Amino acid sequence: MALSSTLVAGLTALSPSMYILLIALAVAGFAVHRHLAFNRRRAGLPLPPGPPAEPVLGHLRVVPAANPEYAYIEWSKEYKSDVLGFHILGQPVVVLNSARAAVDLLDKRGANYADRPRFVLFEAMGFKRTLTFLRMGPAFRLHRRILQKRFQKSAITVDQTLQTRETHQMLRGLLAKPDQWEIVLRRFATAIVLGIGFGIGIHSDTDPYIQMAEDASYALGHGGVPAGTPVDYFPGMRVLPTWMVDRSLRFARTWRWAIRKLHEAPYHAVVASSQAEDGAQASSLIHGLLAQRQSQLKNGAEPELSEDDIKGAAAAVYAAGQDTTWATLIVLILNMIRNPDVQQKAQKVLDDALGDRLPTFADRARPELAYIEHIVSETLRWCPVSPVGVPHRTVADDVYKGMFIPAGSYVYANARAITHDPDVYANPDAFEPERYARGEPLPVGQFGFGRRICVGQHLAQASVWIAAACLLKTFTLKSAPNDDADGQTTKPDNEVKLTNGLTSHPQHFGCLFEPRGDVQSLVDRAVV
Repeated sequence: MALSSTLVAGLTALSPSMYILLIALAVAGFAVHRHLAFNRRRAGLPLPPGPPAEPVLGHLRVVPAANPEYAYIEWSKEYKSDVLGFHILGQPVVVLNSARAAVDLLDKRGANYADRPRFVLFEAMGFKRTLTFLRMGPAFRLHRRILQKRFQKSAITVDQTLQTRETHQMLRGLLAKPDQWEIVLRRFATAIVLGIGFGIGIHSDTDPYIQMAEDASYALGHGGVPAGTPVDYFPGMRVLPTWMVDRSLRFARTWRWAIRKLHEAPYHAVVASSQAEDGAQASSLIHGLLAQRQSQLKNGAEPELSEDDIKGAAAAVYAAGQDTTWATLIVLILNMIRNPDVQQKAQKVLDDALGDRLPTFADRARPELAYIEHIVSETLRWCPVSPVGVPHRTVADDVYKGMFIPAGSYVYANARAITHDPDVYANPDAFEPERYARGEPLPVGQFGFGRRICVGQHLAQASVWIAAACLLKTFTLKSAPNDDADGQTTKPDNEVKLTNGLTSHPQHFGCLFEPRGDVQSLVDRAVV
């Protein structure tokens, strides 16, 4: 203890420049040690190929910070390999650029690839027991079992009433405020995940829960790449004073309140409520888990779930579903504008099959509406909204096609490369729903792989389907110019630019929503 106190006092007495120099030397020494350690285990086997690295830093400055998925695709072509290798500050990183490699490793060898790195930045931001970020172990297995049971295909039919009701509200919003269409879509996505996860109803476009969701979404999307920031590589940096840390850790500390508020406020609102107000609340995840905990306590048993478990499980529904659903609908609308022939074909299919009524979930299985399902699949393929996803972590050393993959490697599945593989999809950059009718495979990778595949994938696809079908039935989407931040007029038929972050989507573009007949009457007559 005396030695520790002396050391701390000595460091405190150092000048800021000397303090930073000592930390830099320690980081460099640790990076070199870690890199040499895994090199000694290779037994002569090559690492996966990749571009040249810099001394000590490795590929830290080689891999682009923004939208690296495109650089990975180009390096795959250059090195003629669908598996790429990098090391960043001594940390081995592997990128998988084909469905075959991802399935071979993340699915077929799932036990070795199911772990996660420690997400120190997200810990600093306020995430605790959230399935997406949990390491392998009892907590992961508990949360996955709970969420898989709730969101398996047969269980999500209970959510169809909520999804349909919020879709109709979305149509009303687009009629009333077409110039605020992005906010209207945000309300739709937020209402579904908050209703299902927390039993929270959204009652207006200015509902405080919408702002809470937007704040948390901003924090999650702008903090940094999961397991890719300096504090993730060197967790000790978390205790440094704010003036010494990088932008990402400063951001995490600044926005921690938004993530904690998302966990705490809905939870305490539910606990304070004596009974559910409507069907969405009665079937919400958090109500079910609280009832289970209270029953176990009443019977004198040790509760299976702590309060943090319940908060984290419900927050996982939001973190995995809200921004991704909204972003997917943005991609859908963009491509309806850019491909009017696809939009017109979809509208004819809907008109011929349904006549003068809105689509319902009962229509989803009808063969004559297969084209709508293909549009949803093509939307997910054309722009996977989590292009490189959240990394896996290897438990033990592995060898794949003669390449050495060290234990502790961070492994990314590049969904952008997988869904745009020219060996799998003809003309992959084109938006062509017809490709599935002619035998091309449905996309994989947009929801992840192996034991880390998104448990809410069926719910997400159902939300996008009902929104897309009703939207195309009621509106014709047309291009509208808009002025960007620099005062330049842009249109959605120009080159598409994507945002960067955990969730990626097309940057803002103008859109006109032209009603196809008496939309208000269609909505009023619809049965929920």
